Amino acid sequence: MPPGCLAHLRLAVLDLERAARFYERCFGWQVTGAAPGVLSFMAPGGLEGSFWLGGEPSSAGPELYVEVVAIEAVVRRAIELGGARIARVGSGPGGVRVAQLLDPEGNRICVWEGVPTPIPGPGRG
Repeated sequence: MPPGCLAHLRLAVLDLERAARFYERCFGWQVTGAAPGVLSFMAPGGLEGSFWLGGEPSSAGPELYVEVVAIEAVVRRAIELGGARIARVGSGPGGVRVAQLLDPEGNRICVWEGVPTPIPGPGRG
C-alpha cells in the first residue's frame, strides 16, 4: 500500500452485532474476524477496518463516504435497518447525488451516487 493511503477504518459502536448487521446488509461489508470487544470487517474495494467497543459514536467525528448505486433504495434500506436520515438526497460537488445518514450506533455516513460517465459515440472518442 502506498504511503498516504487510507489503510484502516475504526468505528466506535455501542453494539458490535448490530453494527455488523447494518453494514453487511446495507453496504455489503464482510465481517472477517473477532476479538474481545472488536469485530473486523472488509469493505468492497479492500478497505479493512474494525468496529470496537470502548469509544463513543459521534456524528461530529469523521464522516464515512460510501459510493452507492440507487441512492434512494440505499437510504430506505438504511432506515429499515435502524439507521436515520439526517439530510435528504440532494446535489453535491461535481454533480454527485448525496444523502446523510446516521448508522444505528450514531456514526455519520454520507452516501453518494456518481454521475454516469457518458459513453463516447462514433467519432467522439
